[in-house]
Amino acid sequence: MIATKRLALGVASIALGGGVALAGVPTATAAPAAPAQTAQVSAKAKCSKWLDYAHGRGRAHAKCPGYLVHVKVKCANGKKYNSKPYWRYGYNKAECPKGVGAIGISGNLR
Repeated sequence: MIATKRLALGVASIALGGGVALAGVPTATAAPAAPAQTAQVSAKAKCSKWLDYAHGRGRAHAKCPGYLVHVKVKCANGKKYNSKPYWRYGYNKAECPKGVGAIGISGNLR
């Protein structure tokens, strides 16, 4: 009988060990998401961003080939303005009102 109980305990521990291994599977499938995030970061590194003052206003530009681009400019009047159109493929710009310079840029990619 003692040998039977030991065998039953051994089988139970193997079954629990199998359950732990199955619990680890979702974390293994979550790992491929990291390269997509890395691609997004490297895409941002390939973007060209700049500020200028033309046609009587400050402007913020972003050129990111292969992505939809949204730009937001921070102006000397303390306000922020979005690009129009909001999303544009490969390049976008946002402008301050006439007579106001640009002091910052931010944005998003898709």
